[in-house]
Amino acid sequence: MTIDEGNHSNNFHPEEAKTNGKPRGERRRLPLLVMSACPLAGHTLPALHVARELVKKGFEVIFMTSTEFRDNVQAIGAEWSETAPCWPDAAVAAAQREKIPVGPARLVFDVETVFLKLIPTRTADLRSLLERVRERDPAREVVVVTETLALAVFAFQYGAPLPRGYDAFPKSIGLNVVPLLVSSVDVAPFGSGLPPDATEAGRARNRAMAEELREGPFKRLVALHKQILTDMGCTRTPERALFDGWLESFDTMFQMCSPSMEYPRSDLHPSIRYAGALPKMGINSNLKYPSWWSEIWANAALPAGSPEKKYVIPVAQGTLAVDYQEVIMPTIKALAGRDDVIVIAMLGVKGASLPADFEIPANTRVVDYFPYDAALEHADLFVSNGGYGSMTHGVINGVPMVVAGITEDKVEVTARAEYAGLAVNLKTQTPSSEQIAAAVDKVLGNPDYKAAAVRLMKENRDMDCHTVIEREILLYSKGN
Repeated sequence: MTIDEGNHSNNFHPEEAKTNGKPRGERRRLPLLVMSACPLAGHTLPALHVARELVKKGFEVIFMTSTEFRDNVQAIGAEWSETAPCWPDAAVAAAQREKIPVGPARLVFDVETVFLKLIPTRTADLRSLLERVRERDPAREVVVVTETLALAVFAFQYGAPLPRGYDAFPKSIGLNVVPLLVSSVDVAPFGSGLPPDATEAGRARNRAMAEELREGPFKRLVALHKQILTDMGCTRTPERALFDGWLESFDTMFQMCSPSMEYPRSDLHPSIRYAGALPKMGINSNLKYPSWWSEIWANAALPAGSPEKKYVIPVAQGTLAVDYQEVIMPTIKALAGRDDVIVIAMLGVKGASLPADFEIPANTRVVDYFPYDAALEHADLFVSNGGYGSMTHGVINGVPMVVAGITEDKVEVTARAEYAGLAVNLKTQTPSSEQIAAAVDKVLGNPDYKAAAVRLMKENRDMDCHTVIEREILLYSKGN
């Protein structure tokens, strides 16, 4: 999925673009927004979606990310600032990672390699950027808006030396585009994939599991985390669970979904609020549809209940984990014999293809790289490997799902999709064709899944996350 280019320029003056309802002579200058995200597509593209809307509303945005996303940043009319990629040598890191068993051991590898070890770099790059902003315009008000796992902000909240020219760190807003990582008495530790349990027995379970994790797989990570912060000059370190400080160090942290898509917590930190899921970005007018797409449009035009109308079922493997034998190929096999179904297999990588010896049945269409929303607006069901972005796209299109994934954060995403009534969770990384076929029948045969999807779609749409975020930025602006 790519960011819609639009017609923005870096040479604009936000103070001339917006009056905030004030008489022309009383217009004030909007704060400069310094934004960032973890340089992975699933983290950066949602943050760029937010940035694009803020640029449209007259804000000047500087966005810190890796060179991979430089064109995306500049295409929305923002200024690009560089930080290091997550994987300096992606091929080597991927090879190392694949040798580690799925589960706590791989989670430890990801936390250490992708996040902890890059905290000093992200912090230094943000410090340098904020200093350049101050040198460029000493009087300019700044608000920092960053995806939480960029991990560029929280060290400053724990006493790391401030950027030159600042008496206090600017007001900061976090955008969380993964499941809530924070610990809770009501929820098992992140990575367990267990549903919430706030009963006395459940809370005892949650405490025991948290202690086991802290003193077991995470013990070395907790020590490394504290050492990194100490070496950076922080005057204190987080006292609670490993991830808590990352999300609780913002003035406001927005979970980018509605409450129904998360687990209830009686002890949620007061800085954490729900903003709702990002709405559709809109289909790029330059999108090139596959030659067979007329079949999808023709099917969509048929009246409901028509005997010729077919179920449209997109299946996606995401853009990071692209072993098509895990979900895409089993789904194609599961539905191959059905003449009432059109399968759209989205491979997630430009130029990608299925193995030459894999037989593609008559009811399947394959596309290498295609926006989810373009397919989901015509879909009856979405089969996914359980990425948070995939789940969100299902929600904003009101499409129920079948999910299968337990790596990265997927064990938590799929559990939440099931908890919300949106999906059948197959609870495996490698579902069989028989499992997928049964799950598809269950979703299509039970209207409760579609009803839940539509309810979540409306709930998130009504929250209007772009307005929520803009309102919070202006709340922190001294001009208000």
